[in-house]
Amino acid sequence: MSVVGEVTGVWGLLTKAWDWRQERVDPAFRCANRLIRAFDAHGIKRQQVMRLLDPQALPAKPELTMADFSKPGKLKAKLSPQLLDWAADYLNVQRAWFDDVDVRPHVVVDHYKHPAQYGAWLQDRQTRVPDVNRHLCIWKGKGQPLGPDGVGQGPLCLVYEETSDGLDGTELSRYWLLSNEWNLHHAPCIENMVAAVAVAQSLGILVTRRDVPRTTLRRLESGDALLPEAAAQASALWHPEDLISPLPGKDTAWRQALWQGAQRWTANNP
Repeated sequence: MSVVGEVTGVWGLLTKAWDWRQERVDPAFRCANRLIRAFDAHGIKRQQVMRLLDPQALPAKPELTMADFSKPGKLKAKLSPQLLDWAADYLNVQRAWFDDVDVRPHVVVDHYKHPAQYGAWLQDRQTRVPDVNRHLCIWKGKGQPLGPDGVGQGPLCLVYEETSDGLDGTELSRYWLLSNEWNLHHAPCIENMVAAVAVAQSLGILVTRRDVPRTTLRRLESGDALLPEAAAQASALWHPEDLISPLPGKDTAWRQALWQGAQRWTANNP
């Protein structure tokens, strides 16, 4: 390695160490870091944020510039309640999370044991924002089975996503978590998932399904990961709609019992 390379490597380590220390001792630094992280997670480059800003979110003085979003240390002096309010609304992130309050960053809408209530909530979203692409995505741990031959372990997450136009021909997705610490090995959680899938399908909402590393799902539920960060790690498809309408010759007694359980939750808990 050249001398320049060694110096660059050492400088990088020192910079990371300084940022780590600042994050531990400086609340304003942590707030700025969370703001930048949220935009990064949603696929918005730091130099692009200024193009999105609502003028009402801009502080009067000192003036906010494009360069301020390059590092938390620069941005922290320019933070304002208006800027954080705007960012929380634009990205659909909990406002208190930006304030370094001990809450999860994502917005949770959990109707466990009352899955029919997802219908009213989804219809409200369709009315509020009619011109977006929307779908319900089911996430389970990568490699975890779900079927008559066995059920895996770990989180079972229902994620609602709305996708609209972003900058320069890109797409911007906003996310909601529609489950709260549901577990794959707990039968009522699976039944409620199936009921939610049926509700979404009845409203014409696309249902997708992905495997996500279990460690990532645990970090998501503990508040250590943002929803788009977890979405970026989603991999193999699976098919929750088969639990409602199985392919010909593929039905099982296990599937029938599961569907009956899902229907009971919907009928008894409107």
